[in-house]
Parts: sequence; C-alpha cells; structure tokens
Amino acid sequence: MLVEIGPKVLTLEAHLTLVTKSRMIELGTGSWCVVRNPVVREGGKVSLDDFGQARIAVGDREVRVGPQVFPLYPGEELEGEITPEYVLGVYDALRLRALTAFSDERAPGGPRTREAGDEWLVRGPGRYVPSAAVIVVSAEKARVLKETEYCVVLNPVDRTTGKIQEGRRKVISGPDVFFLEPGEALEGDVRRKHVLSEMQGLKLQALDDFSETEEGGELRTRKAGDTWIVRGPRTYVPNERVLIHKEIVALSLGQGEGLYVRDLRSGKVSLVQGPCQFMPEAHQELHEKRLSADAEALLGLAPAQQGAHLAAVDGKDAKAPRPAAASAERIDRTRAIVLRIEDNTAVLINDFETNHARVEFGPAKVMLRPYEDVTVLDLSGGTPKRPRQLKVLMLRLGPDFATDLFEVATRDHARLRIKLSYKWQFDVEGDSEKDKAIFRVNDFIGYVCENLASRIRQVAAENDFETFHKNASVLIRRAIFGVDEAGKARKDRLFSENQLRIIDIDIKDIAPVDDKTALKLREAIDTNIQIQLDASKQEAQASAELKRIRSEEEKQLADISSHRKSEAERQSLIELQNKNHQLATLSHAKVEAEAQLEKARVESEEALARAEAEARASRIRTEAELERERLMSEVALERQKRMNDLEVDRQARLAAVEADQFRKRVEALGGGENFVKAVAAQAQAAVVGGLDKVVFLPTGSNLNLFDSMQGLLGPGSRNALAADKGAGGTN
Repeated sequence: MLVEIGPKVLTLEAHLTLVTKSRMIELGTGSWCVVRNPVVREGGKVSLDDFGQARIAVGDREVRVGPQVFPLYPGEELEGEITPEYVLGVYDALRLRALTAFSDERAPGGPRTREAGDEWLVRGPGRYVPSAAVIVVSAEKARVLKETEYCVVLNPVDRTTGKIQEGRRKVISGPDVFFLEPGEALEGDVRRKHVLSEMQGLKLQALDDFSETEEGGELRTRKAGDTWIVRGPRTYVPNERVLIHKEIVALSLGQGEGLYVRDLRSGKVSLVQGPCQFMPEAHQELHEKRLSADAEALLGLAPAQQGAHLAAVDGKDAKAPRPAAASAERIDRTRAIVLRIEDNTAVLINDFETNHARVEFGPAKVMLRPYEDVTVLDLSGGTPKRPRQLKVLMLRLGPDFATDLFEVATRDHARLRIKLSYKWQFDVEGDSEKDKAIFRVNDFIGYVCENLASRIRQVAAENDFETFHKNASVLIRRAIFGVDEAGKARKDRLFSENQLRIIDIDIKDIAPVDDKTALKLREAIDTNIQIQLDASKQEAQASAELKRIRSEEEKQLADISSHRKSEAERQSLIELQNKNHQLATLSHAKVEAEAQLEKARVESEEALARAEAEARASRIRTEAELERERLMSEVALERQKRMNDLEVDRQARLAAVEADQFRKRVEALGGGENFVKAVAAQAQAAVVGGLDKVVFLPTGSNLNLFDSMQGLLGPGSRNALAADKGAGGTN
C-alpha cells in the first residue's frame, strides 16, 4: 500500500486503486499527539522496505509536537486526541507513570533511571509535553498550609532516592506549600496547630524512640510507648514519632465538687476534691463510679426500676419518688457523688475498700469516696403492711407514724379488724459506730408492725369478745408497752435490735370481721347510746331544778348581805368624811404658815442679792477708776520719759555740732590734730557741764579779753559787760 502526499495531481495507473483519501494531521503550536506503531525514519526520511512499503515499529509510541503536518501511514494510529501542551503554574504538577524503562534527562538533580511502572511528579512553573515512555496519570494541585495548620503524611518519599518509606510518617508544619508524591497519603485531613491555653493540654504517646528538647532546653529521651502530657500556654505541633491521644482540658472544681481519678499504673481510684483546677497526668484517667441500681435510681443517676416505689427519704407509708434523670447519657459519672442529707435523717455508707461502714446524720453534705456505696432499705408499705413496697436511701429518725391493719380472734372465736397507728422514733447518741444499730433491721417498719400485731393477737386470744371490745384501749396499750412493777402500762417500748422506740399508739378503728356480729354490735352500741342519752337528759333536768332553787336562796342571802354591807360602808363613809375635814383644816393652816415662811425667805434672799449686786457694782466702779488713774500715770510717765530722751538727744547733737565747729576753728587757727582732739573733748565736756562758751588761747598771745569775749560770746554778751562796768564804777 502506497501513500502519496500532496499537494500534487495524482493519476492512477492501471494496476493502482484508490483506497482512501484523508486529511493529514495538523498540529499547531503548543499541541501534541501520540502516534501508535509509528513509521521508521532514517536520516529524517521514512524507511521503505523492498516492496516500497513504509516500515512501522509495531507496538511503539511516538510523541509528535507541533507545529507540523503529517499523514498517518498504513499501520499508524492516532492514540487519543490532539492535546494542547500542559502549562503548569507554581501550584500545579503532573503525575507521570513510566511505560518502559528509560533515562529521565529532565529529572531535577540530573538524569535518573525510570523503571516501568514508576510514578513521579513534574512540578511547575513551565510547559510540559510527555515523552513516549510516559503517560500522564493525573494533574495535581499543591496543598497550601497556613501558619496555623499542619498535616501528617503517610509513607513519605525519600527525596534523595525517590523511594517510598513504607509505614513511616512525616509531619509538615505550615506555612508551607507541598505536593503529595505518588504513594503518599494524608493521615486524616489538614489539622490546625494545637494552641493551648494554661487550662489545656495534650496527652501524647511515643511511637518510636527519639529525643526532643523541652521548653527549658533540657534534652529528654522518649521510649516507644511512653505517654506524657504537654501543657499550655504554647503552640504545639507533634513530630512524626508522636501520636496525639486526646486533648485535655483542666476541670475547675468548686467547693463541694470532686472527681474520681484512676491511676493506670496501680489501678487505684482516688478522689480529687475542690476548690481546685485539675488536669490529669499521663498515667491518670477519669473513672466512672457505679453504685447499686437502687441507689442510682434514688439519686437520679439512672431510670427507676419497675415494681417498687422509690423514695429518697423515708417518711410516711407513701412517698413520691425522686425524679430520675431523663437520659443516662447526660450524667457525668466521673463527677463525685454528693449526698445532701436532710435534717433529722441518717444514711449508712459502706466502704468496700476498708470493709467498714459509717453513719452520716443530716443536715450534711457528704461526698462519696471511690469505693463507697450507700445502703438502700427495702421497707414495707401500704395498709395493711406489705413487704418490699418502698426503697429508702435516707432514714428518717422520727418522730413519725406507721399505720397497720390486721385481724385478731378472741377467745370466743370472734374476729376483729384493728387499725392502729404507731408513733415511733430512733434513739441516737450522735456516735457513728454505736448508731449503726438503727440500720441493723433492713425492714424495720414490717418488723415492728408484725411484732406488735402478734402481741395484740395474743392478748385478744386470752379474752372474750365483750371484754376485749370494752377494754381494747387498755389491753392493747399493755400488750404493746408492757406493765411496770405497779401493774401500770408503761409509756413507751424500745426495740433493742435497732434502737427503735414506740412512744405512742392511736387506735383508729376496731370492727368485727363478720357482718352479723358487726350489725349486732352496732345495735348494742345504739341501745347503749340511747340509754345514756335518756339518763343524761333526766340528770340534766334534775340538775337544772336544783340550780334554780339554789340560785333563789343565794339571791336572798345576797340581798341580806348586801344591805349589811351597805350600812357598814355608810358608817365608814361618815368616819372618812370627818377625818377628811380635819385633815383639810390642818392642811390649810399648814399651807398658810409655809406660804408666809416662804415669802419672808424670798424677801430676805432678794434684799441680800440686791446688796451683793450694789457691792459688786461699787467694787467694779472703784477698780475701773483705779485702773484709769494707773493708765493715766503710766501715759504721763511714758510721755515725760520720751521728752527727756528727746532733750538728751538734742543736747548731745548740739554739743557735737559745737565741738565740730570749734574743731574747725582751731584747725583754721593752725592747731595740730592732737590739740584739736583734746580741745574738742574738753569743749564737749564743758558744754555738757553747762558752759555756753569756751575760749582757748595759745601761750604768749596778747588778747583783749573784753573785746575778744564780746565777739566770742555773741551779741548778748556786750550788754552784759556794759552793765557790769557801770555797776563797778558806781561802787
């Protein structure tokens, strides 16, 4: 079969036949296709055989990349469709599979030998056209981890050898971008990093031996199977050798709260009580505590069982059951069970670790320990009493009542139905060990009622119907309480078995069982009642007549007595009037005398006060005048002192001025400094002594004293001298 390629005009020869005419394959830029059984080319040309046929490589594949146009030779087939080349972004990759063994020249890090069946990834960015030895399995997208995320890769591929590490794990922590290599898988999904607060932690387990550096910088070796706790605050990402068991949150326990915790190493369960913050260690776990089914039903920890009434506290015969929990799934059994014991009640708690029991009295709040359970009492209930009718957790100590109905037979075979109510209470001393006796009889109600009923049956059998019915109250009380040494019925009865004391009884009803006997008894009772009524009526009439007669006699006696009393009272009144008149006269005179005396006393006190006031006024005036004279004298003396001081100061200043003038004159006359000082001192002394003028003459000087003195002494001195002369001449 020949192939002709256009463009050309083909003329078929006689021995040629046109088989088919087809369009050549056109590959544009960026496209490629795979040709199966490609022709063999030599030197870029198609190799032909001896018959001119194109030789084909059967079973081979050839990838042809555009742009090009080529025909399909006979035997060649187009595998698939024409495909555009792969354009890979940064976050894109292709998963390839080798069809045959070949050397991959485009492998990162250098040529690598690929075996048939090998798979690997080709990452972007870039363009990619697969070779004939590979096929594209799938397109892969990169996985992006945020800063707060991480993931675990199973069976990671060794990047150096390209081999899958079966059974291993690898942790990749964000922020990161990665591709899953062929054979790798994620363990679960992408996870958020564990951001732990101070109230959170993680329980971890080592899958293999390794060493890690703790927060303090200390190197810690972990063995396979080790468990430990990582606490916050911190951000934690486990490595590939660590398995996270669970996240742990610290539990905040308040006052009166607790947790049951089991130690996995020893198996011992302990109680952690609040107030505290509790986070279990690696070798600890929370323990779910279980009680007996009846106790859990009474405490509301489980649905109530059918067939018995439940009561948290024993009271009367019928007691409303405590509401059970709506769903057991809502109950946290790791929380400590707290018994809120009501007032005047008691609870028996059994510790199966120490095989010891204790009694707790209310009001109290008791937290059960890990190995403790609560005793549940099965009490009789109803009227008449039937066993196992009431389950009780808390035992009421009384006083309380228990009502019972039973039949007795008298000596003459009459059957009676008796309904009694017993008032009872427990004798407790407050000692937990001694008071355990109150729980010694499980069904104390049934025990007491049956015991007392048997005693009453015995008494009834010893008496006939009439005697027993007539004296029922006395006989029943003696049967129940017994008699003392004097033969009188006691007031109470103590059951030493459980310290229960019967303190009173109430006979509610005594009726014959037989209807005929009951009818005759009612007729007899009615007849007795009528007889009693008639007798009571006659007695009442006689008593009324007797009272009337006595009242009339008493009225007469009362009138006489009242008249006698009125006369005696009138006489007493007259005597009292006389005494009152005398007392009034004496009182008036006494009042007059006291008034005159008081008047004289007031007048004398007034005169004395007036005299004292005048004396005080005179003394004040005298003292004021003396003070004024003293102040005037002080002011005058002060004024005279100041005037003297001013005069002395004035004379001193005048002397200083005269001395200064004299010194200047002496200096003007040529005197020395010492002379001037001496003369000035003498002149100052003379002036102080009372001299108005002082004249100093040098030795050997001739001075006309009369004329000089007149000039020195001033104008007034001239007249004085003339007068002296005239007087001298006359003499």
